[in-house]
Amino acid sequence: MSNSVNQAIIGDVIGEPIEARRAWQSSTLGQESDWVTQLEDAEIEDLYAVASRLPADRQRWPGLDPEGFATSRLRRRFASIVDEIANGKGFVLLRGLDPEDPERARRVFWVIGNLLGAPVMQNARGEVLSEVMDRFAGAVRGVDTRGYESNDELRFHCDGGDCIGLSCVRQAPTGGDNGLVSLAAIYNELLAHTPEHLETLCRGFPLYVRKEKEVDGHAQRSAKISDRRVPVFAVQDGLFSAWLNITLAELAAKVSGTAMQAEETEALECLEEVAERPDMKLSFRQRPGDVLWIHNLAVMHRRDRYQDASDPNSCRMLYRMWTNLHQPRNVIDPYRALRQGIQGPAPLIAGP
Repeated sequence: MSNSVNQAIIGDVIGEPIEARRAWQSSTLGQESDWVTQLEDAEIEDLYAVASRLPADRQRWPGLDPEGFATSRLRRRFASIVDEIANGKGFVLLRGLDPEDPERARRVFWVIGNLLGAPVMQNARGEVLSEVMDRFAGAVRGVDTRGYESNDELRFHCDGGDCIGLSCVRQAPTGGDNGLVSLAAIYNELLAHTPEHLETLCRGFPLYVRKEKEVDGHAQRSAKISDRRVPVFAVQDGLFSAWLNITLAELAAKVSGTAMQAEETEALECLEEVAERPDMKLSFRQRPGDVLWIHNLAVMHRRDRYQDASDPNSCRMLYRMWTNLHQPRNVIDPYRALRQGIQGPAPLIAGP
Protein backbone atom coordinates (compact mmCIF):
# COMPACT_ATOMS: atom_id res chain seq x y z
CA MET A 1 0.00 0.00 0.00
CA SER A 2 1.35 3.38 -0.97
CA ASN A 3 2.35 6.04 1.55
CA SER A 4 -0.36 8.36 0.23
CA VAL A 5 -3.03 5.79 1.10
CA ASN A 6 -1.54 5.16 4.56
CA GLN A 7 -1.74 8.89 5.23
CA ALA A 8 -5.29 9.06 3.84
CA ILE A 9 -6.53 6.22 6.04
CA ILE A 10 -5.20 8.05 9.08
CA GLY A 11 -6.30 11.50 8.12
CA ASP A 12 -9.15 12.00 5.59
CA VAL A 13 -11.90 14.02 7.28
CA ILE A 14 -14.70 16.04 5.69
CA GLY A 15 -13.90 19.64 6.55
CA GLU A 16 -10.15 19.23 6.06
CA PRO A 17 -8.18 19.43 2.77
CA ILE A 18 -7.46 16.23 0.85
CA GLU A 19 -3.74 15.80 0.28
CA ALA A 20 -1.57 13.78 -2.11
CA ARG A 21 -1.80 13.19 -5.84
CA ARG A 22 -5.50 12.35 -5.68
CA ALA A 23 -6.17 16.11 -5.58
CA TRP A 24 -4.43 16.94 -8.86
CA GLN A 25 -5.28 19.90 -11.07
CA SER A 26 -4.56 20.08 -14.78
CA SER A 27 -2.24 23.01 -14.09
CA THR A 28 -0.05 20.73 -11.94
CA LEU A 29 0.04 17.60 -14.13
CA GLY A 30 2.85 18.78 -16.39
CA GLN A 31 3.42 17.72 -19.99
CA GLU A 32 1.45 14.97 -21.70
CA SER A 33 4.41 12.62 -21.31
CA ASP A 34 4.03 12.98 -17.54
CA TRP A 35 0.52 11.46 -17.45
CA VAL A 36 0.45 9.19 -20.52
CA THR A 37 1.69 5.61 -19.97
CA GLN A 38 3.56 4.39 -23.04
CA LEU A 39 3.38 0.60 -23.23
CA GLU A 40 6.65 -1.11 -24.12
CA ASP A 41 6.93 -3.23 -27.25
CA ALA A 42 7.36 -6.43 -25.22
CA GLU A 43 4.28 -5.64 -23.14
CA ILE A 44 2.24 -5.02 -26.28
CA GLU A 45 3.38 -8.32 -27.79
CA ASP A 46 2.41 -10.10 -24.55
CA LEU A 47 -1.05 -8.51 -24.68
CA TYR A 48 -1.51 -9.55 -28.31
CA ALA A 49 -0.43 -13.10 -27.47
CA VAL A 50 -2.88 -13.40 -24.55
CA ALA A 51 -5.67 -11.84 -26.63
CA SER A 52 -5.08 -14.33 -29.46
CA ARG A 53 -5.87 -17.20 -27.07
CA LEU A 54 -9.40 -16.00 -26.39
CA PRO A 55 -12.04 -18.22 -28.05
CA ALA A 56 -13.50 -17.26 -31.44
CA ASP A 57 -16.92 -17.20 -29.75
CA ARG A 58 -16.86 -13.90 -27.84
CA GLN A 59 -19.70 -14.98 -25.57
CA ARG A 60 -17.34 -17.48 -23.95
CA TRP A 61 -14.96 -14.73 -22.80
CA PRO A 62 -16.81 -13.85 -19.56
CA GLY A 63 -16.25 -17.42 -18.31
CA LEU A 64 -12.48 -17.24 -18.73
CA ASP A 65 -9.70 -15.73 -16.62
CA PRO A 66 -7.22 -13.96 -18.94
CA GLU A 67 -5.15 -13.01 -15.89
CA GLY A 68 -4.45 -16.71 -15.36
CA PHE A 69 -2.41 -17.01 -18.55
CA ALA A 70 -0.87 -13.54 -18.55
CA THR A 71 2.92 -13.26 -18.38
CA SER A 72 4.70 -12.19 -15.20
CA ARG A 73 5.75 -9.04 -17.08
CA LEU A 74 2.09 -8.12 -17.67
CA ARG A 75 1.14 -8.88 -14.07
CA ARG A 76 3.89 -6.58 -12.77
CA ARG A 77 2.97 -3.80 -15.18
CA PHE A 78 -0.73 -3.93 -14.42
CA ALA A 79 -0.18 -4.15 -10.69
CA SER A 80 1.47 -0.72 -10.94
CA ILE A 81 -1.35 0.53 -13.18
CA VAL A 82 -3.96 -0.62 -10.65
CA ASP A 83 -2.04 1.20 -7.91
CA GLU A 84 -2.04 4.42 -9.95
CA ILE A 85 -5.78 4.14 -10.58
CA ALA A 86 -6.68 3.22 -7.00
CA ASN A 87 -4.13 5.24 -5.02
CA GLY A 88 -2.65 7.82 -7.39
CA LYS A 89 -4.20 10.20 -9.93
CA GLY A 90 -7.28 7.99 -10.38
CA PHE A 91 -6.80 7.54 -14.13
CA VAL A 92 -4.36 5.99 -16.61
CA LEU A 93 -4.07 6.56 -20.36
CA LEU A 94 -2.29 3.66 -22.07
CA ARG A 95 -0.71 4.37 -25.46
CA GLY A 96 1.07 2.26 -28.06
CA LEU A 97 -1.56 -0.28 -29.15
CA ASP A 98 -2.40 -0.67 -32.85
CA PRO A 99 -6.04 0.27 -33.64
CA GLU A 100 -6.00 -1.00 -37.22
CA ASP A 101 -7.49 -4.40 -36.31
CA PRO A 102 -10.75 -3.64 -34.43
CA GLU A 103 -11.31 -7.25 -33.42
CA ARG A 104 -7.83 -7.58 -31.93
CA ALA A 105 -8.36 -4.24 -30.18
CA ARG A 106 -11.57 -5.63 -28.67
CA ARG A 107 -9.72 -8.73 -27.45
CA VAL A 108 -6.84 -6.72 -25.99
CA PHE A 109 -9.29 -4.41 -24.22
CA TRP A 110 -11.01 -7.40 -22.63
CA VAL A 111 -7.68 -8.75 -21.44
CA ILE A 112 -6.68 -5.38 -19.94
CA GLY A 113 -10.03 -5.03 -18.17
CA ASN A 114 -9.61 -8.45 -16.58
CA LEU A 115 -6.04 -7.71 -15.53
CA LEU A 116 -7.40 -4.70 -13.65
CA GLY A 117 -10.45 -6.32 -12.11
CA ALA A 118 -13.81 -7.97 -12.75
CA PRO A 119 -16.08 -6.55 -15.49
CA VAL A 120 -19.68 -5.72 -14.53
CA MET A 121 -22.79 -5.23 -16.68
CA GLN A 122 -23.37 -1.76 -18.16
CA ASN A 123 -26.95 -2.06 -19.39
CA ALA A 124 -30.09 -4.18 -19.21
CA ARG A 125 -28.87 -6.26 -22.17
CA GLY A 126 -26.08 -7.54 -19.92
CA GLU A 127 -23.19 -6.06 -21.91
CA VAL A 128 -19.85 -6.26 -20.10
CA LEU A 129 -18.07 -4.87 -23.17
CA SER A 130 -20.06 -2.31 -25.18
CA GLU A 131 -19.51 -0.38 -28.38
CA VAL A 132 -19.61 3.42 -28.10
CA MET A 133 -21.09 5.00 -31.21
CA ASP A 134 -23.84 7.36 -32.33
CA ARG A 135 -26.87 5.14 -32.89
CA PHE A 136 -29.24 8.05 -33.54
CA ALA A 137 -27.51 9.80 -36.48
CA GLY A 138 -27.29 12.99 -34.49
CA ALA A 139 -31.02 13.13 -33.70
CA VAL A 140 -32.06 14.70 -30.41
CA ARG A 141 -32.24 12.00 -27.78
CA GLY A 142 -34.77 11.55 -24.98
CA VAL A 143 -34.14 11.24 -21.26
CA ASP A 144 -33.79 7.45 -21.55
CA THR A 145 -31.13 7.45 -24.27
CA ARG A 146 -27.74 6.41 -22.92
CA GLY A 147 -25.13 9.09 -23.56
CA TYR A 148 -22.55 6.73 -25.05
CA GLU A 149 -25.03 5.83 -27.80
CA SER A 150 -25.31 9.43 -29.04
CA ASN A 151 -22.99 12.14 -30.34
CA ASP A 152 -24.14 14.59 -27.64
CA GLU A 153 -21.96 16.53 -25.29
CA LEU A 154 -21.72 14.54 -22.07
CA ARG A 155 -21.37 16.71 -18.98
CA PHE A 156 -19.10 15.71 -16.13
CA HIS A 157 -20.20 12.44 -14.54
CA CYS A 158 -19.15 9.15 -13.01
CA ASP A 159 -20.38 5.70 -14.07
CA GLY A 160 -20.99 2.28 -12.52
CA GLY A 161 -18.33 -0.07 -11.23
CA ASP A 162 -15.05 1.05 -9.71
CA CYS A 163 -13.67 2.07 -13.11
CA ILE A 164 -14.77 2.87 -16.61
CA GLY A 165 -12.51 1.93 -19.51
CA LEU A 166 -12.61 3.41 -23.02
CA SER A 167 -10.60 1.94 -25.90
CA CYS A 168 -10.52 4.21 -28.97
CA VAL A 169 -10.78 2.42 -32.31
CA ARG A 170 -11.84 5.33 -34.54
CA GLN A 171 -12.09 9.02 -33.67
CA ALA A 172 -14.57 11.56 -35.07
CA PRO A 173 -13.38 14.08 -37.69
CA THR A 174 -14.32 16.90 -35.30
CA GLY A 175 -15.24 17.04 -31.62
CA GLY A 176 -15.40 14.19 -29.12
CA ASP A 177 -12.55 15.52 -26.95
CA ASN A 178 -12.21 14.15 -23.41
CA GLY A 179 -12.20 15.96 -20.09
CA LEU A 180 -11.14 14.63 -16.68
CA VAL A 181 -11.28 16.33 -13.30
CA SER A 182 -10.26 15.23 -9.81
CA LEU A 183 -13.17 15.17 -7.37
CA ALA A 184 -10.72 15.61 -4.49
CA ALA A 185 -9.39 18.77 -6.13
CA ILE A 186 -12.93 20.09 -6.58
CA TYR A 187 -13.65 19.35 -2.93
CA ASN A 188 -10.52 21.26 -1.90
CA GLU A 189 -11.55 24.28 -3.99
CA LEU A 190 -15.05 24.30 -2.52
CA LEU A 191 -13.67 23.90 1.00
CA ALA A 192 -11.35 26.86 0.49
CA HIS A 193 -13.74 29.24 -1.27
CA THR A 194 -17.40 28.14 -0.95
CA PRO A 195 -17.60 25.78 2.05
CA GLU A 196 -21.30 26.57 2.49
CA HIS A 197 -22.03 24.06 -0.31
CA LEU A 198 -20.33 21.07 1.32
CA GLU A 199 -23.19 20.08 3.61
CA THR A 200 -25.57 19.93 0.64
CA LEU A 201 -23.11 17.97 -1.50
CA CYS A 202 -22.34 15.50 1.30
CA ARG A 203 -26.09 14.92 1.68
CA GLY A 204 -26.16 14.17 -2.04
CA PHE A 205 -28.92 13.75 -4.59
CA PRO A 206 -31.42 11.13 -5.73
CA LEU A 207 -30.68 9.91 -9.27
CA TYR A 208 -32.83 9.23 -12.31
CA VAL A 209 -32.57 5.56 -13.35
CA ARG A 210 -33.13 5.35 -17.11
CA LYS A 211 -35.59 2.95 -18.69
CA GLU A 212 -33.86 0.42 -20.94
CA LYS A 213 -35.17 -1.94 -23.57
CA GLU A 214 -34.00 -5.14 -25.15
CA VAL A 215 -33.16 -5.22 -28.83
CA ASP A 216 -36.65 -6.60 -29.60
CA GLY A 217 -38.24 -3.61 -27.87
CA HIS A 218 -39.44 -5.26 -24.65
CA ALA A 219 -38.68 -3.19 -21.56
CA GLN A 220 -36.00 -4.70 -19.33
CA ARG A 221 -35.70 -1.90 -16.77
CA SER A 222 -38.34 0.64 -15.83
CA ALA A 223 -37.50 4.28 -15.29
CA LYS A 224 -37.52 5.39 -11.67
CA ILE A 225 -36.01 7.78 -9.17
CA SER A 226 -33.50 6.18 -6.78
CA ASP A 227 -34.94 5.58 -3.33
CA ARG A 228 -31.95 7.12 -1.58
CA ARG A 229 -29.57 9.98 -2.05
CA VAL A 230 -26.05 9.44 -3.35
CA PRO A 231 -23.56 11.72 -1.55
CA VAL A 232 -21.07 13.58 -3.73
CA PHE A 233 -18.33 13.48 -1.08
CA ALA A 234 -17.89 10.85 1.65
CA VAL A 235 -15.28 9.29 3.93
CA GLN A 236 -15.25 5.61 4.92
CA ASP A 237 -12.56 4.14 7.19
CA GLY A 238 -10.62 7.39 6.91
CA LEU A 239 -10.46 7.33 3.10
CA PHE A 240 -12.09 10.01 0.93
CA SER A 241 -14.23 8.92 -2.03
CA ALA A 242 -16.62 10.85 -4.26
CA TRP A 243 -19.20 10.23 -7.00
CA LEU A 244 -21.49 12.43 -9.08
CA ASN A 245 -23.53 12.31 -12.27
CA ILE A 246 -24.77 15.88 -12.76
CA THR A 247 -27.30 15.06 -15.48
CA LEU A 248 -28.93 12.18 -13.58
CA ALA A 249 -29.21 14.32 -10.44
CA GLU A 250 -30.96 17.06 -12.43
CA LEU A 251 -33.20 14.59 -14.27
CA ALA A 252 -34.37 13.09 -10.97
CA ALA A 253 -35.80 16.48 -10.00
CA LYS A 254 -37.23 17.17 -13.46
CA VAL A 255 -38.93 13.79 -13.97
CA SER A 256 -40.27 13.58 -10.42
CA GLY A 257 -41.77 17.04 -10.66
CA THR A 258 -40.08 17.96 -7.40
CA ALA A 259 -37.78 20.90 -7.97
CA MET A 260 -34.38 20.97 -6.32
CA GLN A 261 -34.05 23.24 -3.36
CA ALA A 262 -32.21 26.49 -4.07
CA GLU A 263 -29.15 25.39 -2.12
CA GLU A 264 -29.01 22.14 -4.14
CA THR A 265 -29.13 23.96 -7.47
CA GLU A 266 -26.52 26.47 -6.31
CA ALA A 267 -24.20 23.72 -5.04
CA LEU A 268 -24.35 21.76 -8.31
CA GLU A 269 -23.85 24.90 -10.41
CA CYS A 270 -20.87 25.94 -8.31
CA LEU A 271 -19.32 22.45 -8.51
CA GLU A 272 -19.74 22.26 -12.29
CA GLU A 273 -18.29 25.74 -12.70
CA VAL A 274 -15.19 24.67 -10.74
CA ALA A 275 -14.94 21.40 -12.71
CA GLU A 276 -14.99 23.24 -16.04
CA ARG A 277 -12.20 25.66 -15.16
CA PRO A 278 -9.17 25.22 -17.48
CA ASP A 279 -6.80 25.03 -14.51
CA MET A 280 -8.87 22.19 -13.00
CA LYS A 281 -9.89 19.89 -15.87
CA LEU A 282 -7.52 17.93 -18.07
CA SER A 283 -8.64 18.24 -21.69
CA PHE A 284 -7.27 15.99 -24.44
CA ARG A 285 -8.28 13.98 -27.48
CA GLN A 286 -8.11 10.22 -27.20
CA ARG A 287 -6.21 8.82 -30.17
CA PRO A 288 -7.07 5.58 -31.98
CA GLY A 289 -5.27 2.88 -30.01
CA ASP A 290 -5.42 4.78 -26.70
CA VAL A 291 -6.98 2.93 -23.76
CA LEU A 292 -8.24 5.12 -20.92
CA TRP A 293 -9.16 3.88 -17.43
CA ILE A 294 -10.84 6.18 -14.89
CA HIS A 295 -11.65 5.53 -11.22
CA ASN A 296 -15.30 6.46 -10.77
CA LEU A 297 -14.83 7.22 -7.07
CA ALA A 298 -12.04 9.72 -7.70
CA VAL A 299 -12.37 11.33 -11.15
CA MET A 300 -15.28 12.66 -13.23
CA HIS A 301 -15.15 12.55 -17.01
CA ARG A 302 -16.90 14.39 -19.83
CA ARG A 303 -17.00 14.41 -23.64
CA ASP A 304 -17.50 17.17 -26.20
CA ARG A 305 -20.22 16.82 -28.80
CA TYR A 306 -18.81 15.42 -32.05
CA GLN A 307 -19.58 15.46 -35.76
CA ASP A 308 -19.32 12.00 -37.27
CA ALA A 309 -17.91 10.89 -40.60
CA SER A 310 -20.30 10.51 -43.54
CA ASP A 311 -18.97 7.00 -44.26
CA PRO A 312 -20.54 4.53 -41.78
CA ASN A 313 -17.35 2.46 -41.84
CA SER A 314 -15.35 5.48 -40.67
CA CYS A 315 -17.64 6.66 -37.88
CA ARG A 316 -16.34 7.24 -34.35
CA MET A 317 -16.22 4.02 -32.34
CA LEU A 318 -14.79 3.04 -28.98
CA TYR A 319 -15.10 0.01 -26.74
CA ARG A 320 -16.36 0.53 -23.18
CA MET A 321 -16.16 -1.48 -19.96
CA TRP A 322 -17.11 -1.06 -16.32
CA THR A 323 -14.71 -2.93 -14.05
CA ASN A 324 -14.44 -3.50 -10.30
CA LEU A 325 -10.84 -3.56 -9.11
CA HIS A 326 -9.56 -6.82 -7.61
CA GLN A 327 -8.90 -5.07 -4.30
CA PRO A 328 -11.59 -2.36 -4.02
CA ARG A 329 -11.61 0.27 -1.31
CA ASN A 330 -14.22 0.14 1.45
CA VAL A 331 -16.94 2.70 0.66
CA ILE A 332 -20.32 3.88 1.92
CA ASP A 333 -23.40 1.81 1.01
CA PRO A 334 -24.66 4.04 -1.87
CA TYR A 335 -21.25 3.76 -3.58
CA ARG A 336 -21.17 0.02 -2.95
CA ALA A 337 -24.50 -0.29 -4.75
CA LEU A 338 -23.10 1.60 -7.76
CA ARG A 339 -20.29 -0.97 -7.99
CA GLN A 340 -22.87 -3.63 -8.88
CA GLY A 341 -23.50 -2.08 -12.28
CA ILE A 342 -26.80 -2.77 -14.09
CA GLN A 343 -28.30 -6.22 -13.84
CA GLY A 344 -28.91 -7.93 -17.17
CA PRO A 345 -29.85 -11.46 -18.20
CA ALA A 346 -26.28 -12.74 -18.72
CA PRO A 347 -22.83 -11.28 -19.48
CA LEU A 348 -22.65 -10.25 -23.13
CA ILE A 349 -19.82 -9.01 -25.36
CA ALA A 350 -21.28 -6.52 -27.85
CA GLY A 351 -20.45 -6.56 -31.51
CA PRO A 352 -21.55 -7.91 -34.88
